[in-house]
Amino acid sequence: MRRPVWTVATALVAAMTVGACSSLPLPGRSGGEGSPTPRRTSTAYNESQDAAAKAPAPAVSGAQTGGTLTILSSNSPHTFDPTQVYHLDTMAIMKLVARGLTQTIYRDGDPVLVPDMATDLGRPNADFTRWEFTLRDGLKYEDGSPVKAADVAYSIKRQFAQDELSGGPTYGLDYYLGGDSYQGPYKDGDDFEAVETPDDKTIIVKMRKPFPSMRYYVSLPTFAAIPKAKDTRSDYSKHPLSTGPYKFKGDWNGKELTLVKNAEWDPKTDPGRHQFVDSFAFTFGLDENEIQKRIIANKGDDQEALGYNNILAANYEAIRGTGAEKRLKVGPAPCITYMWMDTRKIPLPVRRAVAKAWPLESENKANGAVPGLTWQPGTTIMPSATPGWLEHDSIGNKGEGDGDPVAAKKQLEEAGQVGFELSFYYSADDEIQTKVAEVRKAALTKAGFSVKSLAAPSSLARELSDDSIRPANLRSGSWCLDWGAGDSVLPAILDGKKANLPGAPIPSFLNVKDVNDEIERISALPAEKALDEWGQLDAMIMDEYLPVVPLGESGTTVLYGSKVSNVIIDTVGGMPDYTQIYVKK
Repeated sequence: MRRPVWTVATALVAAMTVGACSSLPLPGRSGGEGSPTPRRTSTAYNESQDAAAKAPAPAVSGAQTGGTLTILSSNSPHTFDPTQVYHLDTMAIMKLVARGLTQTIYRDGDPVLVPDMATDLGRPNADFTRWEFTLRDGLKYEDGSPVKAADVAYSIKRQFAQDELSGGPTYGLDYYLGGDSYQGPYKDGDDFEAVETPDDKTIIVKMRKPFPSMRYYVSLPTFAAIPKAKDTRSDYSKHPLSTGPYKFKGDWNGKELTLVKNAEWDPKTDPGRHQFVDSFAFTFGLDENEIQKRIIANKGDDQEALGYNNILAANYEAIRGTGAEKRLKVGPAPCITYMWMDTRKIPLPVRRAVAKAWPLESENKANGAVPGLTWQPGTTIMPSATPGWLEHDSIGNKGEGDGDPVAAKKQLEEAGQVGFELSFYYSADDEIQTKVAEVRKAALTKAGFSVKSLAAPSSLARELSDDSIRPANLRSGSWCLDWGAGDSVLPAILDGKKANLPGAPIPSFLNVKDVNDEIERISALPAEKALDEWGQLDAMIMDEYLPVVPLGESGTTVLYGSKVSNVIIDTVGGMPDYTQIYVKK
C-alpha cells in the first residue's frame, strides 16, 4: 500500500508500501529494446478483510505500559496535516494520532483490513458508485468534543484544496462525482455533490465511475475527521486534532515531535491500536550512520530507541552473527524507487540514453544498499507486489549492472543531443547522498551529458522534489502501494490530467492522450477485469514513453534497542507499526 516517499538523491528510501483477463500485449504495441513479451507473474500482495472485527484490539502477551519510545531518523518531514500526509514515515506516525474510516491490522503476520472509525468496511451499491459509512459511538477528539459525520465530510472536501494543501492523495479528483471541477471548501464552499451527511453518524460518498477500492482508500490519514471550526489551514500541520491514542505535545517545530497519551481515546472503539508507552519522542534530520551505530551500541537511553532508516551495508556486516542482529527486524515493502525524468524538458531519445547510462551498481555501493535485503532489481513502474504485475524490461538491463556509457553516448549522437544538460537536487549536508550525487554526475558525464548537481539542505528535500517549478529535470522518488491493486499506482502518478496541479503529483509531467485514456478506461473496469490491464499499461508506458528509470525495489529493516519490544513491520505501509510497540522496564 503506499505512499510516495520523495527524496532528493538516495537511490533507495529507507523505511519507507481476482481473476485474470488477457495476458497478451496491448494491440499494436511491441516490447521495448531488449524487452521480452510481458508475462504474468504470481501475486505477492494479499490483504484480507474482516468487516466484523471487534474492539478493543487483541491483547499482546507480556506487554508492559509506560516509558518513552525514542525514534531517530535522518528524514525531515515537512507536514503533519492529515490532508497532505503521504509519505511512509509520516503516515506511520499519524496512525497514532489520526484515525481513518478503516485500518489495517496484522494477524499471524498477515494484513487484514478492518473498521476504524466506521462500524464496518463501508456499504457500496451494486456498481460501486455509491459508498455509505456509519461512525461508531464514542468517538472523541482530544478536547473531548464528539466526532461527527460532517467532520469526515469536511476532510473529504479539504482533499480538493490543491492550491493550499497539495501533496496528498488525489484519487478523489478522478472518482468522486464532481471531483473534476470542485476546488475545495476554501474556494467553492461546502456544497460538494459527492458527499452527503444525512445525520451525525452517516457519510455517503458518490462516484462518477466505479471505485471498488474505496474501502482501502478511506484507511489513509486524508480521511481523518477535521472539524471545520478548528481548521487553521496551513497551520493545522503544527497540531492536528487527535482522534487516536496519542496527541501532539505542543506544536510541531520542524525538528522534534513528542506525542503523549490522548485521554479521550477509547480503546473500546478501536479494533487495532494500543496505548502502551507513555510518549513517543521523534528526532529528525540526524546522520543515518550515526543513528545506526548508536542503536547497535545499545547504551543508556538508546536501549529504548528505534531507527527506521534501512540499515547500511557496513553496519549490517558489523552486526551479522552478533546479538545486535537479533534487534534488526526485516520485512518486505511494497515499494519501488525511481529517477523520474521531466518529459516536458527531456526528449524521449534522451530519456532512453539516460536510462542506458544509469550507474545502478555504483550507486548502490555509495548509498550502502544491501542486495537481497534492502534492495532488489526493479524494471517496472508498479512494484512487483502489485496484483496483475507483469515482468517487463523496457530498458534491457534487468534492473542491474552499472550502465553502458558507450551505448548511451551513441544514442545521444544519433539524436544530435550530445551535451544535453541534466540536473537534480541532492542533500549537501548528508554524506551518503553527496556520494551518490558524485557517482551519478560522473557516470552521466561519461555518457556525454552535461550535468548539474544542485546542492540543497536535507530539510528541503521533500519540498524541492514536490515543487514543479524547480529547475531540476530529474526527480528522485519512491512509490508504494496504497492498496493491493494497480489502481493505487498508475492513476495516482501517471494520469496526465493531474500534470498541471500545484506541486508535482505527476513527477514526470507525462500528459499524453493514449495513456490518460487507458487509465480512464481501466479505472472503470470491474476490479477482477482490471487486474492484468494495469500490468499491460505499465509495460506500454515504459516501452513508448519511458518517463522513469527504475532504481530498485526496497525492503524494510528496523533497528531497535534491547528494551524495545513487539516490533511489527507494517508490510502494507513499509514501516514499523508504532501502535503495537511497548518498552520493557
